[in-house]
Amino acid sequence: MENESENNLQGITESQQANATDVDAPTTECAPVLSKKKKRLPLIKSISLRTTIDYCLFSLIILILFFGVFLVSLNAFYGRMMEEDVKRIERSAAVGFPKRVDDNSLTMYKYRLLDVARSNKPVAIAVFKIDEAEKNDICIMVDDMGNGISDDSNLFDAVMDKLDFKSVFSSGKQCKANTPFGTYLCKGSKHATEDGGTAYLLVMKPYDVWNQQTVKTINILALCTVIVLALACVFAFFASRHQTKYLTDFSQKAKRLADGDYNVVFSGAGYNEYENLACALNAATQNIQKAEQLQRDIIANVSHDIRTPLTMIRAYAEMLRDMPMDESKREKTAGVIISEADRLTALVGDVLNYSKLQSGVSEYKFESTDLSGVAAAVLERFDLVRERDGIKLLQDIDSEAVATCDKSKIEQVLYNLIGNAVNYCGDDKTVILRVKKQDGGVRVEVTDHGSGIEQSELDSVWDRYYRSPHSTRTVVGSGLGLSICKSILTAHNAEFGVISEIGKGSTFWFELK
Repeated sequence: MENESENNLQGITESQQANATDVDAPTTECAPVLSKKKKRLPLIKSISLRTTIDYCLFSLIILILFFGVFLVSLNAFYGRMMEEDVKRIERSAAVGFPKRVDDNSLTMYKYRLLDVARSNKPVAIAVFKIDEAEKNDICIMVDDMGNGISDDSNLFDAVMDKLDFKSVFSSGKQCKANTPFGTYLCKGSKHATEDGGTAYLLVMKPYDVWNQQTVKTINILALCTVIVLALACVFAFFASRHQTKYLTDFSQKAKRLADGDYNVVFSGAGYNEYENLACALNAATQNIQKAEQLQRDIIANVSHDIRTPLTMIRAYAEMLRDMPMDESKREKTAGVIISEADRLTALVGDVLNYSKLQSGVSEYKFESTDLSGVAAAVLERFDLVRERDGIKLLQDIDSEAVATCDKSKIEQVLYNLIGNAVNYCGDDKTVILRVKKQDGGVRVEVTDHGSGIEQSELDSVWDRYYRSPHSTRTVVGSGLGLSICKSILTAHNAEFGVISEIGKGSTFWFELK
């Protein structure tokens, strides 16, 4: 007993040192990492304001693109309209072209051209011939009478200098002429006269796409753009407020949760992302509530388990000090004190071992191990219990049941499972240990004939500080034994479980490869 106490105390000291080392280590390692990761703070820290600005910028970009496409389309549209207009004016002007080019005929025809020009302002129309010196001889030059187009030959000469004569008068194509008076869209035709000559008709219309009509259209479009942008900004403001109000609600409820109010319920209002976040936060709330309840249970259980041996130690120590007793009684009293001290040491050791396993500090050394020898050695450690309490420890162990494992950790698993079976062995006080070879590994079973476990509670028996409703507080143990077994077996990638039936007992088993 004394050797076991010294070993337990030594284990506690080593685990405390390991924990202290592990607590300090991350601090020194994380310090330089944290110093390197300098996050840039956003200029706009409000999600609602940032969302509103993003919506407004997006709307502005879309409207600018739309405005640009509209201007290009408008330019092409009015260009085609002007081309059709010039064709129509030329056809109208060509109607009634005189067959004889004399003063009388030209005078009558000039009045017709004046009517055409006035009806299609702004426009200029010229009738001319080409003399023997291949110079242009103007017969008629009319305009829309007072709309900024000169009725002398300056405009005509400027247009003819820039015009592709053959293309306009032979092919009948339209042509643009960039003159000092502006750009003109021209359409011409040639007409045969009675004297065997040729006269030419030329329609010249200012190519002014950006006229009053187009400017008025653009102004209306610009006004509509401003109105749409303003409405988009208002919509963006309310939309962002609507979207972020759930985040605000989450934040307020999270603060209540941090203050210990576990009755908060998060809701995503039908949005998938918010619903997923709400589910995660609700699950976290339940886990925190369970952790809080578990913490209270831990404090209650550990306090009770520690208080009981301390009370016994104090009571028997006072008896040893104050009461006269013979040698045999003194040895019995001292034995009780040592036993309760060992029980207290084992309790603290279980707590520290479980803490090491959960934090990942405990190291594993996997090697080929004969579980038959390990199981027999662990079973011998319960000889004192066999003699003192009359427990029947039966064994069914195959020879050389070899598996790959950490020997010391599996010893701890076997010790905890057998100790648990001893606590719940039932009236026949029988515990059976089986170690059986099977294909690809070894199966270990520990069976008791106690009261059994409800089927709904089979998954809960591995939880820390779990107590079966059929157990009593007189059961010796820290409540961490099965939880420690679960951690060790999980690290071994072992299959494990429990088979139980009410009134017939339980069998805890695991398989190693």
